[in-house]
Amino acid sequence: MREARLLNLTRLGWGLALPVLFLSAVGLACIHATERGGEPATASGAAPAEVSGAADRLVRLYDTIGPLTVKQVVFLATGVAVMFLVMRPSYHKIGRFAYVLYALGIVLLLLLVAGRALERFGLPGLPFVPVVRGTYRWFGYGGFKIQPSEFVKLALVLALARYLRFRSSYRRWPGLVTPFLLTLLPMFLILFQPDLGTLLMLLPVLFAMLFMAGARPRHLLAVIVVGCATLPLFYQYGMKDYQRMRFQVLLKQSSPDEAWHMDQGFQLRQAKTALGTGGLTGTGYGAGMFVQYDLLPEEHNDFIFAIIGHQWGLVGAVLVILAYAAIVLFGLEVASETNDPFGRLLAIGAVVMIVAQALLNIGMNVGLAPITGMPLPFVSAGGSSLWANFLALGLLLNVAQRRPMLIAHPPFEYHDE
Repeated sequence: MREARLLNLTRLGWGLALPVLFLSAVGLACIHATERGGEPATASGAAPAEVSGAADRLVRLYDTIGPLTVKQVVFLATGVAVMFLVMRPSYHKIGRFAYVLYALGIVLLLLLVAGRALERFGLPGLPFVPVVRGTYRWFGYGGFKIQPSEFVKLALVLALARYLRFRSSYRRWPGLVTPFLLTLLPMFLILFQPDLGTLLMLLPVLFAMLFMAGARPRHLLAVIVVGCATLPLFYQYGMKDYQRMRFQVLLKQSSPDEAWHMDQGFQLRQAKTALGTGGLTGTGYGAGMFVQYDLLPEEHNDFIFAIIGHQWGLVGAVLVILAYAAIVLFGLEVASETNDPFGRLLAIGAVVMIVAQALLNIGMNVGLAPITGMPLPFVSAGGSSLWANFLALGLLLNVAQRRPMLIAHPPFEYHDE
């Protein structure tokens, strides 16, 4: 097995890295444009204290660029660093710790559930579990927050790839129990945060990896049918009122009721208006009412795709979609060019993890998916999602540079009994 050098990317490696570089640049540009569009302010919201020399220049530069933009630059730099870090050892060495990382993720989710339970019973909550808009999704201290569920997605990919790599038992009904339990456990814990967006991301990862590993399509289809049949029960008893309202928005988005559009449907209407006013080529960088004024909630995060369409029009939106398509194309090629079962499953899981998140975000911007608080990978502001996606990219590049050709039959090649 050949060892990869960090800056000696293969053709497939560059095919993955370049679209991500483009997406990161677009995201940073949008964050800076929207931050610059408002009134100039310092990080504290007040005029900076009188300082002199180099410190004065740094403060002025920080205020000119914008605190959120500076944070995103730091997140991007550290994200690239963790990507290179995960590329260093062979992905097989990382895979040895798959179950340990999965267990650690479950423990972190349990701590979040415990923080919520304590407060529900009127007891002092955990000091490192802040309550943000009624949710318990983060560990935080001071101004720093990290969202464990973002990393649990990647831990699940590693655990499933490790479990499925040499097995054939999942081609029968009893063999599907363990992969589903591995997936349903974090889903159950995430439901208590609650975080509907992350919860929805885990099932596509499971089904894609099972399909790639050779599970029988009729079994997977039967599970999907049963799952769809239970959706009304989940909608009625497993969701809170505000989560049900997000699904109702999809059905009512064409309603003529202006009062409803100014209330429950406000975010979706503003996002679609921002996209529509961009036209073919957009209003221009830093221009347009949605950039210059605070007209779109969560413009740096959930609805940054609408800002892309507003500034650069249909052309810019299509280029972003093509960048994700390139990640899919080269990610699938990475998987197809190795006959190592673990590497193939790891590549598929990482690709689905990134692209399913992108599809959900873009879908909710155009009114095809519920608004679930899902960031756009490599584009939206924030640290946890960005780091988790760069880790997934690092694993993909790791597999791309280490594709051992095993002297064996092709992986997951089965003959019907």
